[in-house]
Amino acid sequence: MSKLKKMTCLGLMAMATVMLGACGQTDSTNNEASTNKDSAAFPLTLENYTGSSDGAEFSAKDITYKSRPTSIVANNQGTAELLLQLGLGEDMVGVAALYGEGDKTVAEEFSKIPVLSKEYVGKELVVGADPDIVIGRGQLFASAEWGTGTVEELNELGIQTYIQATSTSEATFDDLYTDIKNLGQLFTVEEKAQKFSDDIQKRMDKLVESIPADQETMDYAYIFDAEGTNVNSYSGSTDTYLNDALSHMKLNNIFSDTTGEISVEALLEANPDVLLLVNYTGGRDPKESLADLKANEALSSLTAIKEDRIYTVDYNQFWSYGYQILSGMEELSTQVYATN
Repeated sequence: MSKLKKMTCLGLMAMATVMLGACGQTDSTNNEASTNKDSAAFPLTLENYTGSSDGAEFSAKDITYKSRPTSIVANNQGTAELLLQLGLGEDMVGVAALYGEGDKTVAEEFSKIPVLSKEYVGKELVVGADPDIVIGRGQLFASAEWGTGTVEELNELGIQTYIQATSTSEATFDDLYTDIKNLGQLFTVEEKAQKFSDDIQKRMDKLVESIPADQETMDYAYIFDAEGTNVNSYSGSTDTYLNDALSHMKLNNIFSDTTGEISVEALLEANPDVLLLVNYTGGRDPKESLADLKANEALSSLTAIKEDRIYTVDYNQFWSYGYQILSGMEELSTQVYATN
């Protein structure tokens, strides 16, 4: 090797060593800065909730988190998808309650999360996943075979909780922004959370603008399934998040003040303009339910049936109490107002 080439090689090696050292210092500095940022954010106190043992009633509760959680169980599919939107896939150690179509934009990441149960999950399996925190739908924080355990029961085991504000009593669509903001703070991903929140706001604004200005509000009712003359109607009275969200597209839940089962007679008397037929995993094929609804002579006087306003909605989109409701509303809007 010539002296010139030898000196050039030695020079390049020296430069590479310096650059590697600089990169190492940069990575170390970035990691240290990130760690310091996380540490500075805690302890963090957020206004959240606790609930009754049956998951039916909620009360506000300030919860203090000592550090950023690093292992999460989401008690339902929709919550897991929300956390993935915030870039928290590597922190997920479990998910349950897979009752509807998933969000295709995070499907690949979702497939990597351990599924504790495709149905609602009990406390034993949740605790077995060894999470720092359980996040999700408030009604599932219950002392029951199908519940994750109450907030207090989980706390006693050293597991923290976050109940989605959207799933509590008297929730509105605006509570979605609260959840996104709180989770952004809790997991120190505020910028990503704000961007996602802004995107949600833009979608909602666009949806509202698409509704005809002179459109009168139409009444709707939920049908979970129908077989023969049996009709499984659902009031949705406690689902105030859904009711408020749908009101933005001029749809009103006609049974929002009704508790208990809804008889065929009550459905006929209410006479909704629209029926929302729920498609959920394990349920009857909505096409079969639709056929039976239309063939049911007892329901032939219903406005929704006479004017062919029966629309299928996905369980995960509507009952995840998250951003997925927008996809459901966007799809529903194109159907309702295309035929109106």
